Amino acid sequence: MYLKFRYFIFLVVLTICLPIKNFAQSKSFDERGIVTSNDTINSSSKLLVNDSTSISSDNKNKSLIDSKVIYNAEDSIVLSNDSKKVYLYNNAQIEYGDITLKAYFIEYDQERNYVYAYGLTDTLGNIEGKPVFKEKSEEFEARTIKYNFKTKKGYIEDVITEEQEGFLHSEKTKKLEDNSFLIANGKYTTCDLEHPHFYLHMSEAKVVSNDKIIAGPSYLVMFDIPLKFIGVPFAFFPNQKNYSSGIMVPKYGEETKRGFFLRNGGYYFGINDKMDLALTGEIYSKGSWGSDVKYRFVKRYKFTSNFNFSYAEFLSGEEGEDSYLKSKDLRIVWNHTQDAKANPSSKFSASVNYSTKSFDKLNSTTIDQRTTNTKSSSITYGKSWPGRPFRLNAKLNHTQNTNTNNVNLTLPIITFNMDRQYPFRSKNSSGDTKWYEDIEVQYSSKMENKISTPDSLLFHGTSFSDFENGFQHNIPLSTNFKILKHFNLSPKVEYTGILYPGYVNYTSTERIDEDGKKYMDVDTIEQPTVKYAQMINPSISLSVGPNMYGMYQFKNPNSKIIAVRHVVTPSVSISYRPDMGNMVNKYYGEYQSDTLGNMKEYSIFNNGVYSFPAAPGESGQVSFGLNNNLEMKVRDSEDTTGTGTKKIKLLESLSFNTSYNLFAEEFKWAPISIRGRTTLFNKQVSLNFGGTIDTYALDSAGNEVNRSHWFANPDNSFFGRLGRLERFDFSLNFKLNSKGTETGEGNDEQINNKLNNNFGRDPNIQNMYDQQQLAMTYVDFDIPWNLNIDYKFVYSRPKFESTVTQTMGLSGDFSLTKNWKISFRANFDIEEKKLTTSSINIHRDLHCWEMSFRWIPVGTMQSYTFQINVKGSTLRDLLKWDKRKSWQDNL
Repeated sequence: MYLKFRYFIFLVVLTICLPIKNFAQSKSFDERGIVTSNDTINSSSKLLVNDSTSISSDNKNKSLIDSKVIYNAEDSIVLSNDSKKVYLYNNAQIEYGDITLKAYFIEYDQERNYVYAYGLTDTLGNIEGKPVFKEKSEEFEARTIKYNFKTKKGYIEDVITEEQEGFLHSEKTKKLEDNSFLIANGKYTTCDLEHPHFYLHMSEAKVVSNDKIIAGPSYLVMFDIPLKFIGVPFAFFPNQKNYSSGIMVPKYGEETKRGFFLRNGGYYFGINDKMDLALTGEIYSKGSWGSDVKYRFVKRYKFTSNFNFSYAEFLSGEEGEDSYLKSKDLRIVWNHTQDAKANPSSKFSASVNYSTKSFDKLNSTTIDQRTTNTKSSSITYGKSWPGRPFRLNAKLNHTQNTNTNNVNLTLPIITFNMDRQYPFRSKNSSGDTKWYEDIEVQYSSKMENKISTPDSLLFHGTSFSDFENGFQHNIPLSTNFKILKHFNLSPKVEYTGILYPGYVNYTSTERIDEDGKKYMDVDTIEQPTVKYAQMINPSISLSVGPNMYGMYQFKNPNSKIIAVRHVVTPSVSISYRPDMGNMVNKYYGEYQSDTLGNMKEYSIFNNGVYSFPAAPGESGQVSFGLNNNLEMKVRDSEDTTGTGTKKIKLLESLSFNTSYNLFAEEFKWAPISIRGRTTLFNKQVSLNFGGTIDTYALDSAGNEVNRSHWFANPDNSFFGRLGRLERFDFSLNFKLNSKGTETGEGNDEQINNKLNNNFGRDPNIQNMYDQQQLAMTYVDFDIPWNLNIDYKFVYSRPKFESTVTQTMGLSGDFSLTKNWKISFRANFDIEEKKLTTSSINIHRDLHCWEMSFRWIPVGTMQSYTFQINVKGSTLRDLLKWDKRKSWQDNL
């Protein structure tokens, strides 16, 4: 709670209570406030002025007030005999400078410079035309208002003002010349009713505009029942429109493992509208503690930067016991986004998310955070030169797996590229281009320095020599043109150069083990000599991909289906690279791999970052593809003319792909890959499926042999002989909701808007809040129900044994009544027959209060939270009752 009115601090300090004058005893007001006893209206001395008249008074009292007083009324304007008083009836309005006063009746004393306004009370006691007072951005409505333009003092009865997320009620209010207010019998509440369900009763208070509210003895009132035992002698409400520094009140509670706690308490530094800082911490009675630093810096039209640093010490059990656990963890999150308008030719961005291996395990607050196994980070700088085809990029990459505790770090990755250029085109050419004018040239270069290591050794036990590094650049020269109208011919010549920090040689020696068996001992000899390898790689490819259409039309004019169209897109491409001979052979060697004399080829650059692009010998490949699309044209039942039609996609895509290696000695055919997808029923159902079919047979040991599965299994059916189904996967997503509503895709956006609006400035600063709490607070009661079903099936059989995995996910929400909302998420492992990550949330809207229940029944995150609290961040953390079980108790 960082904003001006986001926190509410109770200070039980009896001896330092600010003295607040009881203005009910002030001699400045009599029973009518500003109006004295000799100011009674003489009904016999009235001058009637024509209706709907506007009059300004600025001459007689020019020495007393410095602005014109403009007044008008819808019914009538009446002047006293001495013209000192003006009586305005029905929709009366009076303006003075920045002040506007509207009411059913207004009495204006031109000599004393005060006004008295009130509404019209009917026979039922209802008041119409209540006075409305507006000064600059401040506006409020009251039963009566008395105000002096000269002294800027006033007296107000029964006024309700909105103060950020709360409402301030006052029976008697005195306005002072410094624009502050003294209040008697005041109420503060977050309930928006005129007669609130609850409020904090303040016997007396002072309101300093755009600064603070100071209250004397106060107590809680629930449903008109005063709970004086729940009270404080002194209360302070920050009430600033601008951001300001202040104490952040901690949340309190209890856990079995870590004991009683205070969380998220600290101090917020509202430095300015571009920069702020929050320092928070948490402490537990059994020794655990943690701290957080959250910093935000925004420069308009330049960038937005957020930096979070968290440190936590987890302590559970007694030292020496089996259950004793102690861990020190940290997390760093940094997000930096440059505005697109800042510098079109250069860009800097950062997305850093790093934590020690047990931070999420011990300190996460959400299921997603707890179950995320992989984290990645990147810092990128890019530079381009306007009018020139060159681009430079420098990047840092980091990935982390909390399951394997392995970290991959690349520091840096530097690339320098030249965009496509046409060297044989003239600048002023016109008409059709010649074939040689379509020849294009590019340039790309890349330098990397990377390491893969356990996270415990990343900054301890590693040196620069442990990094793998290298430099590579390419210059491709290529063109593309059509032959015979349908065939694309793409010749290409590419120069490649790679700079290696070293290379390796493999040697093998025949040895005998303890059992007397011979084996080959392979030794790797590293040569730390910088070596530059280069080659010229010519290649050529030929491809064709025509579309073929099939159409079936229904002849019955009463049929709802008009036609079905099938689109088939076959594709064939051929690529070839000749043998580069000695240019490549010198980068490869051989060693004896077994005692039978078999030799194995290797590259001397096996230890480098980049593999050499070409192996000895020529290579060539023919790729085959077949894509299918199936659509149906139907009559539109919603079209009143009877001629409207619409298209329905039955099968968005069904593709088959394989390839044939022209120069391989065996296993020339690659497995057949099958992928398909479609959506049905207005995208409420989405299907994805795919599989892999291997066309080679297996021997009795399960090893693949260079023999067709078709001829090895003559007794099988046609599809059984086609190949071995190695893998098949199928996923189904079904979205269903109440009629007339969308699929609920906007809920996340609405929650994000809620998060952003709570901070009030920039969407990138939302991480300064407990996002989980805010997301749980926002409940959409406009959607009666919403249901999502996910099903996934995976079949795998690489050899003779097969495995099947099936999972089902169910999530959604529904409203029992207008104020009851239930949301849930469940995942079920069908093969294991057990629930996995699941949760249920129940929310009850109690108007100005709310009740929430969150339960995670299974898994490591098993926990529950039950809470009843006041709405609005001002009092939410103080007027509440909760009962919880923390998931950390399961550790």
